[in-house]
Amino acid sequence: MSSGKSSPLFLGLDLSTQQLKAIIIAEDTSVAHESAVNFTKDLPQYGTTHGVIHGPGPGEVTSPVAMWVHALDLLMERVQVSGVDTSRIVAISGAGQVCPRINGLIRSY
Repeated sequence: MSSGKSSPLFLGLDLSTQQLKAIIIAEDTSVAHESAVNFTKDLPQYGTTHGVIHGPGPGEVTSPVAMWVHALDLLMERVQVSGVDTSRIVAISGAGQVCPRINGLIRSY
């Protein structure tokens, strides 16, 4: 990682069907931190399997938006605990994708 204590950091977020991942990189592209929240394992209270709830209708799949928000909170807690100086984060980028087999079928609530 960059040796300068005040060098900028960049946060990347990736929301997929099964997890929310974060990577924080330094200006020299070295990785300062990586972590992930697996929806099924880390947030079992939402009752998802691989990040989705099947039903009630045939072929219907939903994903609780509150779970995504909870995952972001948990992910940022992990970043804080890791000791990363979040005040150095100067940019945030995000990406999201849906599993092709359920693309177009997810309904958020």
